Amino acid sequence: MSSGLDLKPLFAPRSVAVIGAAGNPAAIGGQPIKHLVDHGFSGNIYPINPKYEEIAGLRCYPDIQSLPEVPDVVIIAVAARMVSAMIDAIGDAGVRYAIVFSSGFAETGDDGQAAQKALAEQARRAGVTLIGPNCQGLINVADDIPLGFGAPYAYTYRQGAVGLTSQSGAFGNSLLMALDDEGVGLRYYISTGNEAATTSLDCYQYFIDEPEIRVIAGYVEGFQDARRLRQVAGNALDAGKPMVLWKVGNTEEGAKAASSHTANLAGASTYYEAAFKQYGIVGVDDIGDMADCVRALRTERQPRGGKGVAVLSLSGGAGIVMADQCIEQGLSLSPFTDSTHTRLTDLLPDFASAANPVDMTAGAINDPETFAKALRVVLDDPTVDMLGLCLAALTGPTSLAVAKEVTKAYQDCDIPILIAWNGRREDNQEVYRIYEQAGIPIYASPVRCARGLGALGYHGAALERHRRTGAANADALVEAAPVDAGQTVALTEYQGKQLLERYGLPVTREALAVDADSAVAHAREFGLPVVMKISCAEIPHKSDIGGVRVGLADDAAVRSAFEDLRALTEKHAPNSPFEGVLVQEMISGGTEVILGAVNDPGFGPVIMFGAGGIYAEVFGDVAFRLAPMSREDANDLIDDTKVSHILAGARGLPPGDREALVDAILQLSELAVEEVARFSEIDINPLVVLPEGQGARVLDAFIKTRQ
Repeated sequence: MSSGLDLKPLFAPRSVAVIGAAGNPAAIGGQPIKHLVDHGFSGNIYPINPKYEEIAGLRCYPDIQSLPEVPDVVIIAVAARMVSAMIDAIGDAGVRYAIVFSSGFAETGDDGQAAQKALAEQARRAGVTLIGPNCQGLINVADDIPLGFGAPYAYTYRQGAVGLTSQSGAFGNSLLMALDDEGVGLRYYISTGNEAATTSLDCYQYFIDEPEIRVIAGYVEGFQDARRLRQVAGNALDAGKPMVLWKVGNTEEGAKAASSHTANLAGASTYYEAAFKQYGIVGVDDIGDMADCVRALRTERQPRGGKGVAVLSLSGGAGIVMADQCIEQGLSLSPFTDSTHTRLTDLLPDFASAANPVDMTAGAINDPETFAKALRVVLDDPTVDMLGLCLAALTGPTSLAVAKEVTKAYQDCDIPILIAWNGRREDNQEVYRIYEQAGIPIYASPVRCARGLGALGYHGAALERHRRTGAANADALVEAAPVDAGQTVALTEYQGKQLLERYGLPVTREALAVDADSAVAHAREFGLPVVMKISCAEIPHKSDIGGVRVGLADDAAVRSAFEDLRALTEKHAPNSPFEGVLVQEMISGGTEVILGAVNDPGFGPVIMFGAGGIYAEVFGDVAFRLAPMSREDANDLIDDTKVSHILAGARGLPPGDREALVDAILQLSELAVEEVARFSEIDINPLVVLPEGQGARVLDAFIKTRQ
């Protein structure tokens, strides 16, 4: 059952009207009509413009009310100031889908943004599913229905099982044509424009629900409804459909200043990166990169059980290149069993290499039977999850014989096989036909082939993780109203730790001392030596002004520290009432890490972890995940950092209590979700991870909440 918008009538309309239709077939209002006519659209086409009686041999109508039927889709190609009236008119007529070409909305500034917001609300009230504004349309490639303007809408494209979106119209057109040139077959393409109402995520959900689509691809500048990404991507994993996204605009220029380390280290690009990792979205950064990944994932074959790759090559150099790139992609070279190694040694020439990557040498190809046997030996090896085959520039009858053996082996196995081969198509047309009919992707270089293998390994691991643990339920966050990024108030460390403690985080024993006598009493209670700190919300970074004293070992030191810290508080926060000085148990040893959360207006709560202490921002050894998180998410978050090696016991250090750290991460994730309407930033720095079995302690915390 569909869990999103039904866009089928949009992509497969039986009738289309064009408001602002133009007599000039080259004009924006004329192109959709010409393209539909030229492509033999079997439905009814209704030009609407009171200036014309006829356009392209079709009767032209003065308005939507004059049409003999309610069209499935209306294209609006009029000036921005007229669009609002058109939405009212088509809504009254019962039209349910509109594609708005018109520019002059959010992309023009504040006034345009306000107009766009009003347009979206107007469409919602009218019951109109709105595409755009400022978009270039869509193409149903499977049924050859172009509903757009621009040169690419005049062409016919190879059919396939890929749904493609683009938030850029002109560049989306380039992407559409380039993917076709790269051999990627599409089912649907849509330019979503400003996404006033219908977003890329709506389209992805429809593609997930559409049985004929197997891979989802998109060019993304940003999601207005980013918290929905986790829900949609989780649905894609449920359906086993890979998402391949090209996210641009990843610089952090213009980001607002923030008080905490966590907020300073965070940013939109890190959130997208976290979401991609957490939900198995394949990120790409070029058209060729997208094509390489999509073609591999389109095979619908999953690696056998891991990320082990076997590389078979006619050229030792090509095999080494592919092996290197596979490692770069996070894959591993299958170690081969002793039996496999022995059988390959017996089959291949003495000067060949039976180790992975296997250099069969050109000599092995002279005997197709030997090649076939070696190929099957490798495919039978249980350590091999997928195969990369380097055929160099093989051509002629030999390439044909090899193709027949490869396709037979492919049909008899269930793992992915990708080929790096640059034999010229004009000299090997039958060979290309054999591979393409079998569904075996061909790449022009070992590097690009390895990228395809990398996408398979990455998505296969994500699917396995999802099947094993499932995705944390984020429905409540998706339904929640976006957070207000406005007025916030800082809590004192003491207040912040009380909140953390309510969610089970292991805070230090501490108390507020209002005078020197009570400071001494608390110090004796916790056991000397102790730590003492300024307690004032207006002074978040206490150590910067000498507001933290450690190792206070006797009553006199405690009394002296109290007086000094009170004086510092009054000096640096003269308008803030003195609430006391924080007396805290002293924790020695362990590894200092930083743990934090940011409540992003788009993504919702995001958890951060990394190397802590005073150098948190200097080294930037941090990673992010979206909350809510699973235990596996928490472990992956830790493993994404260099400090994980220290926690594992690097260079003779005792291993840290990783389980206690994972518990703390999950407790913070729970807090972030439960308090999503309240908190703005949480900065736990440092959290000390003690040796294995001894737990962890929150030594300091800075929290901002919304007023």
